[in-house]
Amino acid sequence: MQKRKIYLTTLILLVTILSACNMPNSSISAAEQTAIIDRSVAETVSAGPTESLQADNPPASETPDPASEEITPTSTNTPEADTPTPSLTPIPCNLGKFVKDVTIPDGTTFEPGDVLTKTWRIKNVGSCAWTSGYDIVFSGGDAMDAPSAIQITSGTVNPGQNVDVSVDLTAPASEGTYRGNWQLRDPSDVIFGIENSTSGFFWVEIEVKVPAAVPAPTTNNVNITLTSRGQVEDGLHISNYAGNAGDTDNNVGLQGFATYDLSGIPDDATILTAKFKIVDHDVLGDPFGNLGCLRAYVHNYNTVGYEDFTAVGANGSFVRFCSEAELPSLTIQTMNSGGIAGLQNALASNTFQIRLQFKQMHTNGDGVADVFRGDFKLAVTYETP
Repeated sequence: MQKRKIYLTTLILLVTILSACNMPNSSISAAEQTAIIDRSVAETVSAGPTESLQADNPPASETPDPASEEITPTSTNTPEADTPTPSLTPIPCNLGKFVKDVTIPDGTTFEPGDVLTKTWRIKNVGSCAWTSGYDIVFSGGDAMDAPSAIQITSGTVNPGQNVDVSVDLTAPASEGTYRGNWQLRDPSDVIFGIENSTSGFFWVEIEVKVPAAVPAPTTNNVNITLTSRGQVEDGLHISNYAGNAGDTDNNVGLQGFATYDLSGIPDDATILTAKFKIVDHDVLGDPFGNLGCLRAYVHNYNTVGYEDFTAVGANGSFVRFCSEAELPSLTIQTMNSGGIAGLQNALASNTFQIRLQFKQMHTNGDGVADVFRGDFKLAVTYETP
């Protein structure tokens, strides 16, 4: 289209010149005028558009006919540029990739001297399989008593597979931050690193802190006397004033009950030892000779009732006295583990309750009262934080 405009402009110009030449007094003949027009047209067409137009409108591949009415440029059919094929970077034989810390994330706190096991999960992203000749090797920082090298596997880790590798460490003796760096090594002792680590290392990093001093527990001793008592005469009578054990002269069994207030012992205390110590007593008849051994049991009766009277042969006593002579014995007064546990459990409620009973029989049936009458106290040793 641009060439057509240039051609028409030139043609008009030449016509003007020709007209001027045909004006009167012109000395140019008709034949010369025709030659001038033909030469000018040919030179204009061969010269083409100006330089500035060439930059914007490249010339057609064919020269148009100056005599044609319309100039249609012929397409050059220039093909589209081919997309370059990317070159494939070869995968190295030996290359690892850190996957995750299986144990001990960075910054985990340990006490001095703690023994720990660090495990990493590493992926083989190279092109060669890892065999038993491959290791992880310590590469600087804090060794923390680790060996210099650890075998990666006793089998084979193929490309694309993960492997968990562990190393045993010991936390240093001083407080601080400690980090040990590790790398991979092939059977030819060539060190290679981790693709997703700028340093090529994978590592273990821990904090070592000395624990705050814990004050030694305080040991305390306390004597606790009973706060209330009770007595059940088998099926016949309940008393809140006596706590006797034995049988009556009409051959009915007696069992005694006692309550102790533990509010003087802190709830977070630990009971260490306790004794069930006789305070005073007397006897009617011969209860130890006729009825057997007197035993004490943990018995949470709340308010004593007929249902609290327990059959002979009961198990689980925390002390037993088989004669009057044994009542003052500190060894026999010592409560066993069942009694200690009963005291410990009672701290929350501050109430410890017991039952006194002759185990072997309720009565010997001789029509004579055989009764133990006495009071006991608790001598408790405990510690508090």
